[in-house]
Amino acid sequence: VSELRARGVSETCPLCRAALPPGPEKLYDLAGRVFMKIARAVDPNRTGTWPALSASQQEEMNGAIVMLQEAMDQGHILAARSIGDIYFWGKGVAQDYERAMAAYKVGAEAGDVGCQFALGIMYYKGRGVAVDYEQARAWFEKAAAQDHPLAVGMLGSMYHQGHGVTPSWRRARELYKRAIELGCSDVVEAMQILTQNIQNTFIDQRVEVHGTSRTDINGKCG
Repeated sequence: VSELRARGVSETCPLCRAALPPGPEKLYDLAGRVFMKIARAVDPNRTGTWPALSASQQEEMNGAIVMLQEAMDQGHILAARSIGDIYFWGKGVAQDYERAMAAYKVGAEAGDVGCQFALGIMYYKGRGVAVDYEQARAWFEKAAAQDHPLAVGMLGSMYHQGHGVTPSWRRARELYKRAIELGCSDVVEAMQILTQNIQNTFIDQRVEVHGTSRTDINGKCG
């Protein structure tokens, strides 16, 4: 079947005229429609939290996962991300970080930026694995190279906090600035805290050098 599709045959077998099984794009589309139908029914306000599904909804969800798995096996990268998200958040299934990571790895290794960021988060927070800042940084860097705003912000946080890297406020500030420019509002507060830390450190150094108090030196120039 894959050889026929590679030759541009997508609907029926040229020899027996039998219908070919759905390709990865069709499987992904069909699964997505089922998923969105269930999502609208059980989580209309998009809170991200799903209740237990009814028997009929669960049957549909199971079918959607089978289609997504088949699409992923045929090389559909967004299907891999979808499976990862389903198991990471436990939507219609029991939360399963191991399955989520396996799916995210398929997408991440194929270059999907969402999967790369998700893997970084799993390693950074120890979701299903031991905390591994080295692996987290590696995946965040891959996602950041594709201008993923949150990945850039997470790298800034790592340099700010010294998680798995030598602390560098200069590097953290550069990364926070870039993340904000890319539209990541989540790091604005972190940037403000970092800026205040830098200012306080500068004042403390002047106090040590000039032998005066912080109160006296506040507001003075030179």
